[in-house]
Amino acid sequence: MGGRGMSDEKKMKILHVYRSEPNEDVKKLVEILNRDREPMEFNLYVGDPNYDILVEKIFEADQTVSWW
Repeated sequence: MGGRGMSDEKKMKILHVYRSEPNEDVKKLVEILNRDREPMEFNLYVGDPNYDILVEKIFEADQTVSWW
């Protein structure tokens, strides 16, 4: 309240975890989910993923979405 807009409030953090490279449908859904949120991404399909970093990101995020 008090005249505070969304820009003054802390944005919810959302983490997207990708098992494979996202197609156009997934990219569109991610774009919709990212509205008014602070997005983060983690790719499982590139190189040798650092699972310690993934765990840190999961605990940092308010929401986590896994994409297959």
